[in-house]
Amino acid sequence: MTRRLFLGLVLHNHQPVGNYGFVIEQVYEQAYAPMLAALERHPGVRVAMHTSGCLFDWIEAHRPDYIGRLRGLCDRGQVEMMTGGYYEPILPMISDAAKRGQIAMLSEYIAARFAQRPTGLWLTERVWEPGLPAPLARAGVGWTLVDDAHFRTVGVSEDEPDGYYVTEDQGERVHLFAGSQRLRYAIPWADVDEVLRELRAIAASSARDAPYVLLGDDGEKFGAWPTTFAHVWEQGWIERFFSALEGAADWLETMPPGEYARRFDARGLIYLPAASYEEMMEWALPADASAAYHRTVARLEHGHDDARAFVRGGFWRSFLAKYPEANAMHKRGVRIEAKLLAGDGGAARDALWAAQCNCPYWHGVFGGLYLRHIRAATNANLVRAERLADALAAASGVTVSEGDCDFDGEGEVLVQSGDISLLIHPGVGGMVSEFDLRRRDWALLDVLARRREAYHEALLEGREEGAPTEVANIHGAVRVKEAGLAAGLIFDRYRRGGLQEWIAAPDATVEAFARGAAGMLWEPAGAWKLRAGRDDTGATVTLEREVDGWRVAKELDVPASGESVGVRYAITNTSEEPRSGSLISEWNMAPPQAPEGDDRIALLRAGGAEVALRQETGAIADLRSFVIRGSAAYGLRCELDEPCDVWHFPVDSISSSEGGLERVSQGASVSVVRAVDLAPGATLRIAFRWLVEDPAD
Repeated sequence: MTRRLFLGLVLHNHQPVGNYGFVIEQVYEQAYAPMLAALERHPGVRVAMHTSGCLFDWIEAHRPDYIGRLRGLCDRGQVEMMTGGYYEPILPMISDAAKRGQIAMLSEYIAARFAQRPTGLWLTERVWEPGLPAPLARAGVGWTLVDDAHFRTVGVSEDEPDGYYVTEDQGERVHLFAGSQRLRYAIPWADVDEVLRELRAIAASSARDAPYVLLGDDGEKFGAWPTTFAHVWEQGWIERFFSALEGAADWLETMPPGEYARRFDARGLIYLPAASYEEMMEWALPADASAAYHRTVARLEHGHDDARAFVRGGFWRSFLAKYPEANAMHKRGVRIEAKLLAGDGGAARDALWAAQCNCPYWHGVFGGLYLRHIRAATNANLVRAERLADALAAASGVTVSEGDCDFDGEGEVLVQSGDISLLIHPGVGGMVSEFDLRRRDWALLDVLARRREAYHEALLEGREEGAPTEVANIHGAVRVKEAGLAAGLIFDRYRRGGLQEWIAAPDATVEAFARGAAGMLWEPAGAWKLRAGRDDTGATVTLEREVDGWRVAKELDVPASGESVGVRYAITNTSEEPRSGSLISEWNMAPPQAPEGDDRIALLRAGGAEVALRQETGAIADLRSFVIRGSAAYGLRCELDEPCDVWHFPVDSISSSEGGLERVSQGASVSVVRAVDLAPGATLRIAFRWLVEDPAD
């Protein structure tokens, strides 16, 4: 006799802070709205549903009828609502106070609109760490779910984890459910009859009372992932699946996890290590290690080797070490939260929480960190949060503070006025990683370096497929969205920022510089000596480094008020021979964009001409000024004390998305270039100033 099987279906809906409105609308029409309608048609199918607060914000503003319809499903007991961090943060990466605050914010939203007090939490990206039970329990969370892969890391076999287990930290307990990877890979790709046979086999083989198997997955896969709309909705996969579930009511019952936990006992006690779903742990590894891990797993699975159960990938927090740009956003958030500890913070805290949305802090098959508009929104919220936090503290004038701001073991210098924020790295090439227009909530240097990723291995070896035309799991073969991408693979040697100096060989060209192939006599590396000072008029930071017969001194000045930064160079030939080349002061720019503007606009205007920075590589000779513009009403002007050349090229990555590999614009490199021809002991001086050009001022 087949045991009665209980099936948990958990749907997770989320869109990143800063995502394009037209993208969210498309996903709504292709996935969220059809799923709601399907549940309305099939009252016998009961689910748990999590929707992030930032997605609810969009729905309330653009599709408010969805809220009432979802409330109707809740009222008839068909949907159990789940809480989480309001802005969908990776919970271990934020403070316990922020965990509790964000969870309370979403729980209160759900209680007010759906008349439920949620007890279950959607664990963002299933990133689990052993210290989570205490803050979760203190936030009123009774249960959450991870992948069954988490359970396998402690020796639980693939067939064992059903129902739920108890775990604790500091005596505070939560219940853990295990989401089935087998179901996650089968639904909605496999035939409905095949899925039902799999469920019946689980029911027949289980020796436990009230066996429970659970699917927890993204709502977007039901229509919004490539090729799935036709498969799931037009060809009726969900309709057949839901009808089959209702038709199997004699042996199969859908039951949300919270209800299951109230009706049935736990399977026992368990302690899990830090983990996420298997793909995430692979992506968190460095590129070479990730590729090696992928090959190892494939070999073990092909050989049905029992050792496969004990092979696991990396650790989510490693993304912050793998990508310094992600770490910079995270540690800026840490810096801001420290400023807010004394009080509630209000709008400042809300902006900080919005900046904790997980999406731009990691990268895998989804664009994540590589999506410039998502990073731009995160950085805009960080700039805004810090500006508001400083306003709460009544900060004025200009401040200069030194410390290891990004936790990389090197000291940085943070210079901030009410208008400008600069973060300078004397130990890392003397570069500037933050150049923010604070009143405008804009981070000018938000440009991602071009790095090697594990999926580039297929391009480099010529192993690639076209974009999928038939329904397929996105966790599969490497696909490309356009031909010839391998030719665009360029890997940077340094992080991209501002105030980065190169001295190029006399025959260097901007085309070679863009490819990283120009001969260089000096590169933006090493530790620089630093002096910093301030007075009532502003702050000055001077950096100096001497190597291989060159001494380069550079100075930044930030006025106590006003949107400008001055830059001065002194380049000295300390060798006994004449030296010649080209000084390149490189600044990697994210042109200012309007909140609802077209962020594809990136222009350089000079001498009556206009250059499209995201499309064109070139050099413009003998300029005294130029302006960088995006869709914002203002631009960034550079005024030079004497004529210099300007080199520019687009910074594009070849990055993965759910649709395949594609070329993604990260920003533009804009450099002030001056010929260097120095006798022994001679010095060349160059000066220019960045300032905001705003017709409204």
